[in-house]
Amino acid sequence: MPGEEWARRIVQAELGRPVHLNDDGRSPSQYDLRIGSVDAPEVAIEVVGAVDKLFTETWNIGPAEGPLHLPIEGDWILEITTECRVKKLRDAAESLLQELELRGIENVQVEHRLHWTDEPLFNQLNDVGIRWARCYRSPGSGTVHLTMPGIGGAVDNAGAALPTWLGEFLRDARRADVIRKLDLPCAISREAFIIVTFSGAPWLVESYLTGSLDVIPPHSPDLPSPISGAWVVSGGNSKGVRWDGTKWSIFRASGAAIVA
Repeated sequence: MPGEEWARRIVQAELGRPVHLNDDGRSPSQYDLRIGSVDAPEVAIEVVGAVDKLFTETWNIGPAEGPLHLPIEGDWILEITTECRVKKLRDAAESLLQELELRGIENVQVEHRLHWTDEPLFNQLNDVGIRWARCYRSPGSGTVHLTMPGIGGAVDNAGAALPTWLGEFLRDARRADVIRKLDLPCAISREAFIIVTFSGAPWLVESYLTGSLDVIPPHSPDLPSPISGAWVVSGGNSKGVRWDGTKWSIFRASGAAIVA
């Protein structure tokens, strides 16, 4: 389901009011959703994705495809870079890991120290986009899992990092079109609906949005004018969190009224 339609259904279910798709594609300056009439909307909403496109593309053709199964002795984890050329990595992984096993290397980080001590190995690993490689079981079944940096770490169950990030995200020059589209004196309330995907926000924010969402953030956000409210949801969660201009609340992002 396209993001704008998913957002429309969420807002409609949450507020119990008809929400219309406002952007008909005829003009690049139209905001996405509205409550009320075209000429005098009560609420104007622009839907925006918080996404690292390169990270997502690499994730989808790399780790998301599942592990590799190679004719090697051990089971390995490889952390790859965002810029990794996954096809090249897949073609080279067998010979690279066989060489590491032959040399008895079970854990290697591609960093300056390796460059100084073993430049050929550094170049081999760096060339295919490997940040580190670790054999976690030997002997094993030749299973090779791919992962990427930036997923994991400390968890923010309280949502303390969300308000600050939200203001910074919407003030970023890359969101200038969001500000421009919502600069509508005729609208009573102007809000942003933010859909966060993998690595689209700092891990602390992402950990909160992908968690249980049992509590609301502890303080209010500082939103750029003219935005008065915000909806924030992870693309993989059944709940999200909303700032209505005065208070936080938790909303449902799934259910019969939303996915039907």
